[in-house]
Amino acid sequence: MIRLVYFSTARADVHRGEVDRIVAHAVEKNRALGITGALGFNGRNFCQVLEGPDAAVHDLVTAIEADPRHSGFKILDEKEIAKPHFADWSMQLVDNLDFSPVINLIDD
Repeated sequence: MIRLVYFSTARADVHRGEVDRIVAHAVEKNRALGITGALGFNGRNFCQVLEGPDAAVHDLVTAIEADPRHSGFKILDEKEIAKPHFADWSMQLVDNLDFSPVINLIDD
């Protein structure tokens, strides 16, 4: 099992309603894949943590990186974990300007 954290910049026309739709889709998809995590969006940038089976997370990240709704995709951290931090969240939106709950997992 791995935890992967990435950061990217949203296209200028990405708005909160679209982010809500992304999260709603991710909840169902991630649940089926055995992936948990959180997505931070501050109106301009995304910061996301994904946890789950190595292959499933890597396949999902490949698809996310190719999504044209953002650019500047950068993996900040990837590590093996014994258990997920977000075990109860197939995906949850962290709705504030402070990405620290997600970024702090890099040192966890």
